[in-house]
Amino acid sequence: MPVYEYYCQTCDTKFEKLRPMSASADNVDCPSGHSGALRTLSLVARGGRAGEAADFGDFAWDGGGAGGGCACGGACSCGAM
Repeated sequence: MPVYEYYCQTCDTKFEKLRPMSASADNVDCPSGHSGALRTLSLVARGGRAGEAADFGDFAWDGGGAGGGCACGGACSCGAM
């Protein structure tokens, strides 16, 4: 069963709810009891199998170009400078 993220406009609260996919479009009440919470876009990290190289396409750091993709400005160990 997937976890969906919701936002309540009444109390400005973000929350998650475990629901079956068949109920993903049904109305949801926030934890405070307000009805009509909106489902939000979830950002999901995609993983692979252990030992496999990840394919990030155009987002992969190739050692050149305009940066490392992490927007750190060189403050981490990603190699961006």
